[in-house]
Amino acid sequence: MKKYPTSKVIRSAEAILEIGFRLTGVYITYLAFNFCGEFLFEGQFNSDTLFSLLMLPALYVLKTAHVIVSPYFVKVRMSETEVESRTGILTQRLDKLNLRTVENIEIVTTLGGRLFKYSTIFLYAHGSWVRLPFLKNPDQIKLKIEAKLNKINGN
Repeated sequence: MKKYPTSKVIRSAEAILEIGFRLTGVYITYLAFNFCGEFLFEGQFNSDTLFSLLMLPALYVLKTAHVIVSPYFVKVRMSETEVESRTGILTQRLDKLNLRTVENIEIVTTLGGRLFKYSTIFLYAHGSWVRLPFLKNPDQIKLKIEAKLNKINGN
């Protein structure tokens, strides 16, 4: 099985920026509601209640912080007949799919992926699918998969 390279550093930086933007959004919401509360209720507004209400969204955003390091724990391999993806930090997940059953190929690219040429490829089969995350040069890999599919199907 041949191993395919994945984007690690760039994807981690993109995840850090995404979490930072979300936390900034929560903070801007806090400032906007705090301003409105002080304007409408003048001296009777207590911003501590507002702060406590916005802690839950901030914690929800921070709960996804594992996506920062998850690109370092991805391995994608492909043989002539199957593809496999191993992901996970503590709990590992191994997804395998026989190329003979592939019906559709989907490529999902983020803004950072477009800038730095990496994407996540989804391979769909009847009743199943596999995710190949953060692959470098996804267009070339898609062409290799299509060539293997043509070879398997005799086209």
